[in-house]
Parts: sequence; C-alpha cells; structure tokens
Amino acid sequence: MTAPRHAICFLAALIALVLPYQAHSRPLDDVTQTGWLRIAVYQDFEPFSYTENGELKGIDVDIGKALAKALKLEPRFMNLQADEDVDDDLRNGVWKGHYLGGGVADVMLHVPVDPEVKQRNEFVVIFGRYYTEGIAIAANPKMVKNVITLAPFLDEKIGAEIDTLASFYLGSAFGGQLRDNMVSYKTIATAAEGLKNREIAGLMAIKSQADWAAKVAGAPIEVVQPSMPGLMVRNWDIGAAVKYDSRDLGYAIGDELTKLRKSGEMEKIFANYGVKHSVKFLD
Repeated sequence: MTAPRHAICFLAALIALVLPYQAHSRPLDDVTQTGWLRIAVYQDFEPFSYTENGELKGIDVDIGKALAKALKLEPRFMNLQADEDVDDDLRNGVWKGHYLGGGVADVMLHVPVDPEVKQRNEFVVIFGRYYTEGIAIAANPKMVKNVITLAPFLDEKIGAEIDTLASFYLGSAFGGQLRDNMVSYKTIATAAEGLKNREIAGLMAIKSQADWAAKVAGAPIEVVQPSMPGLMVRNWDIGAAVKYDSRDLGYAIGDELTKLRKSGEMEKIFANYGVKHSVKFLD
C-alpha cells in the first residue's frame, strides 16, 4: 500500500529537522579544519563519473581527487542523481539538498558555465571553466566515409542514448528522415558496445562521450563534428559551483583548476579516458 502524500511530506520534514547540519555550506576555513572536501559528481555519467567493479572512477572523480590533494584534504564524493534540469541539480547538490536527505556537497563539478544558468541560480557561484563540451559523431570509417554531414546515415545505422539532445535531434532532423536508421540505447555504455560490435556505423553524443566510446570500441573510430542544421547549441563550457556564502572556497578551487590546466595535468586526466581536452573560453 502506498503511503499518503502528506505522510511522505511529513517524513521528509522530520528528516530535515533531525539532520539540519547536512545542508549547511562550508566556507574554506571550515573545510580546512575538518580535513575533507565533499565533491558532488553525477551518477552513471561515463566518462566523467561512474562505478566500475565497485570503484568510483572517471574524469570528474580524478579532478576531484587532484583538487582535494592540492588543498591537502581528503576527497569524499557525493553521487548525484540527475534531476529534471541543472537548476534542480544545483539545489540538490550545492545549496539546499534533496528533500529526502543526504546533505549537500562543498563543491559540484560538471556545471554549465552559462549566463542564464548563473542568473537563475542566485544561491550558487558558478566558476572555473575546465572543459568545452559539444555534440559529435563517433563514426566507423569502414562503414561510413566523409562524415561532413549526417547524409551517410540515411543508409547506415546511427545510435544515441535515449532522452538526450542527440536522440531528440536525430529523431527530428531532416524531417525525420534519419528516424528509421536511429538505434536507441539505454546508456552511453551500451551504445559504445553497439559501436564496438558494429551494430551501428556511428554514434551521436556529447563529444566527451563520443571520444570515450571510440576508446571503448578499440577499432579505428573517427570523432567528428559535422554540419548539423537546426542544432542551436553546438558547444558549451563546463565548470564548478559552490554555495553563495562559500565564495572563498570557490576561489581556492578555481585557482587549483587553473593550475591543473596550465600544468598539463588536466589534459592527462582527460586522455586517460580517451577524451581530448579543450577549453575554448576561459574566465
């Protein structure tokens, strides 16, 4: 029997009363005194943060470890389940916490550095661009050639993870002509396996995942950004976020992100997962 809605709301309120400290932001001095840094990363988000053989790994996980080490802190990770949009994620991960509990992180990684997102989220500070993301195609050159447009996929299969920008675009582009050749996958990991097993000739995804899928596939795979008419956003920047009253922590983390980039360590972290690192627009 399902519990009444008012009972669930009461339980959530009770949890919030019992554990109020979990949602408090922590300025730099407080973080330093405790000796640990809590870092929010997205759950099941290859190649940035995912669990493999019981171990949390990925680009953002390695960046988080590097940041904590530079600040002489112990890294502790908060696995954040993606909500409806980034505003919900910032609320759950940084400034308020989920109504079911779990607290907030000191810093959240993989946040879009976008003026509109900043304007909508007054309780957070978004900073520290460390990667420029985009939309790309990972294509098998033995199955399709000259992928300067999506025309080759009028005759060959192309995959995408369900409920992503790539899947929506493929389902509607060119008047829906690609729809019959689109193969939908539940996760990007299964899509990468589909590319490896030649179930599909290409995979459309965000560029980091296209790069990672090419590494998983093992065979010579070309990652390209062809002409995609009607796609309004081709590239966007990724950074970090802290709560508005933890700006000093944000400054410290921002400085360390810059050092990681300038030293070449950031590029190495990305390369470990087959992803080519680039930052087009810096603060």
